[in-house]
Amino acid sequence: MRCNMFGKSINEKKLLWISVIAALIFALVGIVWGIAISSQIILFDGAYSFISVLLSLMSLIVARYIQQSDAARFPYGKEMLEPLVIIVKYTIILVLCIAAISAAIESLASGGREVSIGHALVFAAISTIGCAAVYWMLNRHKKNSGFIRAEANQWKMDTLLSAAVLFGFAAAWVVSLTPYRYLMPYVDPIMVLLVVGYFLKTPIREITKSFKEVLEMTPDRDIETEFKTAVQAIESRYQIPESIVRVAKVGNKLFIDVDFILGPQSKIVTTVDQDEVRAEITRNTSAVGYKKWLTVSFTHDAKWAKKTHL
Repeated sequence: MRCNMFGKSINEKKLLWISVIAALIFALVGIVWGIAISSQIILFDGAYSFISVLLSLMSLIVARYIQQSDAARFPYGKEMLEPLVIIVKYTIILVLCIAAISAAIESLASGGREVSIGHALVFAAISTIGCAAVYWMLNRHKKNSGFIRAEANQWKMDTLLSAAVLFGFAAAWVVSLTPYRYLMPYVDPIMVLLVVGYFLKTPIREITKSFKEVLEMTPDRDIETEFKTAVQAIESRYQIPESIVRVAKVGNKLFIDVDFILGPQSKIVTTVDQDEVRAEITRNTSAVGYKKWLTVSFTHDAKWAKKTHL
């Protein structure tokens, strides 16, 4: 188990570094290009990428710190840092989106702005292809890492942003060939409002999901069902009348607390039997791809299992 996790850690760090370098390149190009052609949407794209660099570096540092063992100070691990960092990341992105919307509204109110369509189309095409390639790579490895999932979501947002910019400027070029050319100054701020407005749901969703982990709420239903199914099979085999299963996900670790309430006919007699039950739960839930902190208790008195007396 430790060897697999160490290998996963190395892969996670490598992917985060690729995200950092790619984001830095897109950031510098986007900011310079956006200023040069007076495009608010391209400038937003560059600013978003630059902030992504800072946030990716933060993820990399925290991911490395989480992997460092310190059981004396963190007896349950450091996985709680992962959702906390993700909350900070998406809060910053949310603030950026709100600022971009405010600037776009101000631009519309002042009559829009002229943009060099040809140069904008070139940037949008290059950006769309590059962002899609990075997103595709990260998305393949996001399943069991909150950090990689957050990075993939950021690149997905960047890919959609670049594609929207490409489509918008292509439409603006078509408009420039018609009698409606006077509408072109409004294209750039309108694209900002449409794209950023759509993006708002991603930081809100991820912040909500991470808050659930901080509060140690139940994870996705399919994860909880895996453990409840395994426990129900044990109840039947060992004639256990009742059990209570609690599952919480924090970062890439699951905390599973199983309390078996034994009856007179239950076949759990020795500690060897108890350890066999623990081993069986571990085997039957091995497909759940997270680190697991499994606690299995046995009692004849339901009050110890329900813990309502504490």
